[in-house]
Amino acid sequence: MDENPFADPNQVNPFMDPSVMQVSSQSTTVGAGLDDPFGATAEPATVPVAPVISKPAPQPAVQPVSTGYNPPAPTGYGGSGGYGSQTASFNSQPPKQYGNEENMHKQEEINTEVLQPNAEKLVEDEFRKREEDLERRERQLREEQKRLEDARVYGDRVPNFPPIPAFFPCTPCVYHNIDFDIAPEHQLSVRRVFYHWQFTVFCYLFNFIVCLGMICALGTKAGSAFGLSLLYAGLFVPLSFLTWYRMLYNAVRLDSSMRYMLFFFMYGLQIFVSGIAALGFNSGGFAGWITAFKTMEDNKALGVLGIIVSLAWCANCLIAVYLIMQIHKTYRSTGQSMEKASGEFAASAGSNRNVAQAVLRSL
Repeated sequence: MDENPFADPNQVNPFMDPSVMQVSSQSTTVGAGLDDPFGATAEPATVPVAPVISKPAPQPAVQPVSTGYNPPAPTGYGGSGGYGSQTASFNSQPPKQYGNEENMHKQEEINTEVLQPNAEKLVEDEFRKREEDLERRERQLREEQKRLEDARVYGDRVPNFPPIPAFFPCTPCVYHNIDFDIAPEHQLSVRRVFYHWQFTVFCYLFNFIVCLGMICALGTKAGSAFGLSLLYAGLFVPLSFLTWYRMLYNAVRLDSSMRYMLFFFMYGLQIFVSGIAALGFNSGGFAGWITAFKTMEDNKALGVLGIIVSLAWCANCLIAVYLIMQIHKTYRSTGQSMEKASGEFAASAGSNRNVAQAVLRSL
């Protein structure tokens, strides 16, 4: 009756396993070492210990959603989970690679040698571009400031003088408009000086024509007079416009004491030149009184023309004396003075960079 006749002869009894039978045969002593108060010795009691069978962990009914992160499995001292197991840190560093440190250092040095010059060149190019851009903007600002200053002082001033026809290759040089630029109380004085300049141009041209006739009639005796008269007509006509008439025009328009002083100086030179031209020294380039009387001995017609030129130069001198006296009265009435002219000259010289550098070098 020890064997089950219905059992499968090939089935193995799990309780017949040697390890299970060994555990089952062991017993735990309970109450060892306790004394019996009645003097009897207590027999140790044994309690059988059942084997521990591990069960698999229950699986969840719903599959968890993957978040893309799989934490590492815990590891213990013996390679399995349990007591003493350690969990991998989230900030764990990748394992260090050995054996290629020298090659890595060489590669870093090569990269540094190659990339550093390129980076320095890029920085220099960037600074150069910024500097050029700043210089360009500064130049544009200076030009714009100068344009605005000119517009404030001069307005929309298109050159219209001298009145040259459109088909002529040359163009007008300056803007001239007495009615627009000059105050009404000073327009008469400026117009008189302008008419005097026109009369001076007539005197120079008339003098040149008479000297041309002398060289044609008298030959080489009047050669020097003709050459000088041509020089005077070509040089003094534009200079007279710029040095004394234009100077007065701008002095009245801008109320400038310095320009008034320059006008008086240059107009005084014009009076002196007119007096020399009226006298007409021999071979001096002017058909004045002396040259006219000498020419009359050889050619009366040219002598008469020389006298007319002499009268024109005398009239020119007298008109200049009268006008300079009138302009001086206007100069005094407007509150101009030598001190104001000196201050304007000092301010103008100080604002001029070239003059300032020359003064600094001379110190």
